[in-house]
Amino acid sequence: MMNRFNRWQAVIFAAIFIGYAAYHINRKSFTYLMTFILDDTNLDKKDLGIVTSSITLSYAFSKFASSIVSDSVSPRFQFASGLIIVGLCTLQFSASSNITTFAVVYFINGLGQGSGWPPCVKFLKQWYSPSQLGFLWSVLSASGNVAGITGPLLLPYLAVTYGWRTAMWCAGVAAITIACIVGATIQNKPSDVGLTLNEDGEMSKSAKTSEEDEETSESNEVSKQEHDANLLGKENSERTLESRNEKSDSGYAEPEQKKDGLSSHTKKSGKKDQLLNNDRIKRRKSPSKNSARKNALKSLKTKDEPKRSTKKDVFGSPFLWIIAFLFFMVRFIANSCEDWSQLYLVQEKGFPVTIGSTFLSTHAIGAVFGSISSGYITDRLVAKHGILKRGSARYSLVIMMFAINVCAIHCFRSYVTRESSLSFVHLLAVLMGACQYSCFSIYGVLVVEHSPSHLTGTSHGMCALFANLGGVMAGYPMSYLSKQYDWSTVYLCVELASLMSLVTLLLTRNIPSTIGRRGKQRKD
Repeated sequence: MMNRFNRWQAVIFAAIFIGYAAYHINRKSFTYLMTFILDDTNLDKKDLGIVTSSITLSYAFSKFASSIVSDSVSPRFQFASGLIIVGLCTLQFSASSNITTFAVVYFINGLGQGSGWPPCVKFLKQWYSPSQLGFLWSVLSASGNVAGITGPLLLPYLAVTYGWRTAMWCAGVAAITIACIVGATIQNKPSDVGLTLNEDGEMSKSAKTSEEDEETSESNEVSKQEHDANLLGKENSERTLESRNEKSDSGYAEPEQKKDGLSSHTKKSGKKDQLLNNDRIKRRKSPSKNSARKNALKSLKTKDEPKRSTKKDVFGSPFLWIIAFLFFMVRFIANSCEDWSQLYLVQEKGFPVTIGSTFLSTHAIGAVFGSISSGYITDRLVAKHGILKRGSARYSLVIMMFAINVCAIHCFRSYVTRESSLSFVHLLAVLMGACQYSCFSIYGVLVVEHSPSHLTGTSHGMCALFANLGGVMAGYPMSYLSKQYDWSTVYLCVELASLMSLVTLLLTRNIPSTIGRRGKQRKD
C-alpha cells in the first residue's frame, strides 16, 4: 500500500512527465508538420532554417535565465506559466502565414520553452531522495523521447485528416489544458502539504513533532496548575492565621500560654511569608534566565553552522566548471553524431539513404536505453557509498561509458566501409547513443546532487548553457570543416573530443565535489 507521501511523489512525477512531453511536442510541432506547411505556404528551405534557428537561439538563453530565476520563483508557477505561453504561441502560429510572424512567434515559443526543465530539476530535488534522483532524472528525460515517438505519428495524422493548422491548434490547446491541470495539482515541496523528506526518501510527518509538542505543553500546563493549587492552599492557610491575629487584636482574651504560642506562631507565619515571596521572585526571574540560556545556545549554533552559499560561491566552485566543460563536450559529440553521421555514411562511405536513417534511429534507441539504465545503476552506487565530498560514486560508470564511446567512434571512423556488416554499423550506433546520453544524464544529476538546494537552478542553468554552446559548435563549424576537408576529419575531431573528455574525467575523479560554500570539516 502506498502511503500519503508516496502518492504525492507519484502525482508529482506523472504531472511533470506529461507536462514536459507537452513542452517537447510544441517545440517540435513545426518540424513534424514541415512538409505540410511547405505545401500550404510560400516558404522555402531558407525560411525553414530561419524559423528553426529562431527557437534554438531563444531556447538556449531562456533556459539559462530560467534556471537562475527558478531559485527564487515558485517552480509550480514557472512550469505552468511557461507551458501556457508555449501553447498560446502554437495557437498563434497556426493562425499565421508569413515568415516574419512565424519567426517572431517561434522565438517567443523558445523563451517559454526555457521554463520547462529548470522547474523539473527543483521538483526532483525537493521531492525525491538522492538514491532515487539518477533513475528518475533519466526517466523524466525520456519523456522528450516519448514525445518524439508520438508527435511525428499523431500530428501528421491530424494534418492529413484536418489540415496542419488544426493539428497545431490541437497541440496548443493540449498544452494549455495540461498546464492548468498541472498547476492545480502539484506542490512545490513536501512541507507545503505537511510532509518532509528523510535522507532515505521516507515520509516523516511534521505533524508528529507538533503532536509531541502539544503533549509536552499539556503536561507542562498540568504541572503548572498543580503548582498554582499548592500555592493557593498555602495562601488560604495564611489567611486563616491572619484572621486569628485580627481576633486577638480585637480584644479576645486568651490565656498567657496561648498568647505566647500564638506569637511564636505568627513569627513562623512571617517566615513563611518571606519564603513564599522569595519563591515568587525566583519564579519570576527564571523565565528570563531560560530565555537567556536559549539565546546563548542559538548564538553558539549560528557560530558553528556554515554560512549559506551564494551564487558567487557556486560560480567559484571548480567542480561546477569541470562539469560544465564535460557538458559542452558531450553535447558537441552527441550532436555531431546525430547531425552528420547520415551524410558521412551516404556521401563518404557509399551507403544508401535508408541505412543512414536507420543509423539515426538505432542511435536514438541506444540513447534512451543508456539514459535510463545509467540512472538506475548509479543510484545503486550512491545508495551504497553515499554522496562523497571528493568525486562521486557515479564517476566510475561515466569513465567506463566514455572509454567505450572513444572506441566506438574510432571504429566508426576507421573501420566502417561499404562492405561492413550492417549489424556492426548499427551496433556502433547503439553503443555511441547509449554512452553519450548516459553521460549527459549523469552530468545533470551530478550538478543537482552536489549543489545547495536553493541554488540548484543556477548550477544546472550554467551547465545547460555550456551544453547548448556545444550543440552550436557541432553545427556550422563542423559543416564548414567538412567543406574544407572531409567528413572523416570531422569525426577525427569528435574522436579527439571524446578522448579529451575521458582524460578530464580521469584527472578530476577525486577533486572536491561540493558546489558552493564548504562547511568546516570536523577533526577526527
